[in-house]
Amino acid sequence: MKILYYNDLDFSKVKKQFEKTLGFLRNGDFKSAEIKKMQPTPYYRSKLDVENRLLFKFASYEGKTYILLLEVILNHEYEKSRFLRGAEVDEGKIKALPSIKEVQQEDILSLSYINSKATSFNLLDKAISFDESQEIIFHKRPPVIIIGSAGSGKTALTLEKIKMLKGKILYITLSPYLIENSAKLYYSYEYDNDKQEVEFLSFHDFIQSTRVTQGREIDYKTFENWFNKFRNIAKIKDSHKLYEEFKGVLTGLNVEKEFLSRQEYEALGVKQSVFLAGERSEVYSFFEKYLQFLKESNLYDINIISHQWLPLVKPIYDFIIVDEVQDFTTVQLHLILKSLKKPENFILCGDSNQIVHPNFFSWSSVKSYLFKSELKGKEINILKTNYRNAPAVTDLANKLLKIKTSRFGSIDKESAYLVNSISKKNGEVVFLQSNDKVKADLNQNTKGSTKFAVIVMRNEDKAEARKIFKTPLLFSIHEAKGLEYDNIILMNFISNNHREFREITDGVDPSDISDAQGIKFSRGKDKTDKSLDVYKFYINSLYVAITRAVENLYLLEASPKHEILKLLDLVETRDKVGVKEQKSSLDDWKQEANKLEKQGKKEQADEIRQNLLKVQSTPWEPLLKENIQQLKIEALDPNSYNKKAKDLLFHYSLVYNDSDAIDELVAHKYRRAESPEKERNSLFRKYYSHYKTDNIKMLTVNINKYGINYRDQFNLTPLLAAVYSGSVKLIRFLQKNGADSSVLDNEGKNALQVALNKSHFSRGYAGNELGSIYKHILTDSIKVKVDSRMIKIDNHKIEYFLLNYMIALQSVLIKNKSWAKGVKMADFISTVYNYPETVLPHFRKQRAYLNQAIARNEIDAREDISKKLFLRVSRGFYVLNPELEILIKEDWVNIYDLMGAEKVEKFDEKEYIRLEREKIFKGFPKVRNTVKPKGMK
Repeated sequence: MKILYYNDLDFSKVKKQFEKTLGFLRNGDFKSAEIKKMQPTPYYRSKLDVENRLLFKFASYEGKTYILLLEVILNHEYEKSRFLRGAEVDEGKIKALPSIKEVQQEDILSLSYINSKATSFNLLDKAISFDESQEIIFHKRPPVIIIGSAGSGKTALTLEKIKMLKGKILYITLSPYLIENSAKLYYSYEYDNDKQEVEFLSFHDFIQSTRVTQGREIDYKTFENWFNKFRNIAKIKDSHKLYEEFKGVLTGLNVEKEFLSRQEYEALGVKQSVFLAGERSEVYSFFEKYLQFLKESNLYDINIISHQWLPLVKPIYDFIIVDEVQDFTTVQLHLILKSLKKPENFILCGDSNQIVHPNFFSWSSVKSYLFKSELKGKEINILKTNYRNAPAVTDLANKLLKIKTSRFGSIDKESAYLVNSISKKNGEVVFLQSNDKVKADLNQNTKGSTKFAVIVMRNEDKAEARKIFKTPLLFSIHEAKGLEYDNIILMNFISNNHREFREITDGVDPSDISDAQGIKFSRGKDKTDKSLDVYKFYINSLYVAITRAVENLYLLEASPKHEILKLLDLVETRDKVGVKEQKSSLDDWKQEANKLEKQGKKEQADEIRQNLLKVQSTPWEPLLKENIQQLKIEALDPNSYNKKAKDLLFHYSLVYNDSDAIDELVAHKYRRAESPEKERNSLFRKYYSHYKTDNIKMLTVNINKYGINYRDQFNLTPLLAAVYSGSVKLIRFLQKNGADSSVLDNEGKNALQVALNKSHFSRGYAGNELGSIYKHILTDSIKVKVDSRMIKIDNHKIEYFLLNYMIALQSVLIKNKSWAKGVKMADFISTVYNYPETVLPHFRKQRAYLNQAIARNEIDAREDISKKLFLRVSRGFYVLNPELEILIKEDWVNIYDLMGAEKVEKFDEKEYIRLEREKIFKGFPKVRNTVKPKGMK
């Protein structure tokens, strides 16, 4: 049996015992290794000695079984295990495993690839084995450029490379979803590295971290709506082409200025613009209108902002990793790399064949910019193996790359490579007849499945596709980038752009793309030929669309005889779909909607919820924060006894523990308020009994009707109500089904802050429920604004915990303090001491550690390390920075306004003593002047 080590496995403290146990495992001697299953987890352990254990999993690849060694657990401290994550383990109840035959099939991890020469594996959310090419790149020091197609493993390789770096590190890409997903992968299984501080930022967040922008960034949809006003009178009709020129040439290409002047633009060379010399005057006139439109509409162009932000950027990062670098313009890349302490400490990853953003990207231009044409070839690394797409899909994508190179030459030699798929599923490319019956059958058999998606070239092509396909999974190519589905349907991708694809195939002979040939690097012969620049969007879009298919690709074309289809060897069309009707469960569709929403695909997520899940509005109106004051006026009106208003205010006050409102109700002769605790039990039985009993079935009825994040009468979502109630099973169920942990109750608290607040008042909640739910209620991060800069704090950092703790409890902790109105270290320790390891590891509960974490983030701490989260009001007393703002959805809100609390100012000790002295002596009779007796000194 082959043994693979986790590359971060530390067995230094039990080396002898480890080697001995390893011998037993290699020989399959499970009895001597004393292997037991760690119920209720999928992990197994071997006994190293009386006190120490070795944790591992079984895995399989190509019919062979492997043991993946994960972790040494010292002194029976299972609660500290990265992998068991707080699971309660009773060694007396776990069963011995006598042989490999006794291992349950569901406990054996199926791996997609294992390098036969490997002795170790890497780990993100799953075990990773690098092939020879990846292994070489893994050990290279920056600067490194990694080129690879979708599915080549470049993101996983890059994330693992980051773990080898020290210092302050930036991982950046254009997509917010890719950033959050990469951060989750990186910190899988509680990965921690105290030798580095990694920031995962989208480019938008990177801009905001330099200085928060005013207004909203213009996107293509907004641009297109603006340009449509001029389309009838313009000679230029192609809004995509114009948008690309504005973004990639006029504003994005030159790092020396915000945008080119008319004279500079019209003087550009033939290879520097997608428009010919005679068209550029009109282009620039539209650009001038565009600049005025931005100003009038409170919008900004991200390239222009990048120029303006250049003087503000400081060299603060030891290393920078840019993923999907082909999506960035030159000025954006310049801004990013300007923040490096050492210019050479970068890793760039990308694939120029996936460019659907306007930026004139090429690897040669990157090399020219970075190294002044002195980059040595050894720093360029190409990944040619594809682990995602089926061979049939990859073969079609390779043919398209051959057509592209044959027609236009290569943008640069780094793009001149084909991809090799090692997927075990061969897949299929199906060219269908575009008749009514085929289209109806294809729609009928796929519309109910989350495994099929339809892709068209542009947004305006969706209307035609919707007449046939009723799936909500309909995307334009810009929306589809970054997605993947088992089955992809391409509709009229070529037919709706037949002229452009005819130009793309002009002069290409079938012999140029025969299977026996690879791609040969060649430059375009005619420098005045704008073809590649003009048609890059079309051929790259088709490439991206094809590679979204993991297994099968279906093509429907109204013009089935198009030349490019012949070159792709798509000649014979089928008159039968060959797909049986498939239907996904409602749970599958819920998860799909949640995934799409996180990826920013709101249109498709909303359509799933409205048309498939039939989500409806609640029959009640939730009581919102802004309505409470009016409710109090009605309920406490001395001239009118409004029982309905009094009942509602009383119930609301019980839910939110508003003792002041309850006292006022008592004063207004509302008898029920005289026994609030008795009434509280009655209220919770009425509205929240299924939470107390962890009744998933009962809650599911409402979730199916109103959605996972519906609001009840008191404006609580199911997740917030479950946290209030300490309903562990419900919280896990809700989190698994996509409940939003960032939504707020009427006191401005999210689920985590509600839980931290409850833990302060209940030692049982702190020691039990909190540990079980903590990982399920975290937000990905929290974003704050200080000194006009955005700071993103990821959820694994101690600052994330401290900030949420203070939002939850500051008002409570300082309420009865008569002098320095601040939170002191004893306040922290008294609560967090009871927290289990799953909330705060032991070292983070120590006074010295917490002291240091707070001190380095106070307003007056060192500028280069402080996030300025806290104000020291007096020695040892802290409050949240009164000027701190927090991002709620898309708005910046002052943190004290969010908490509904008064701002706390710095404590003046001398003034306090003076005032206290006045209080003490106030009311004492003044001592009259008396005559001293003679002789008294």
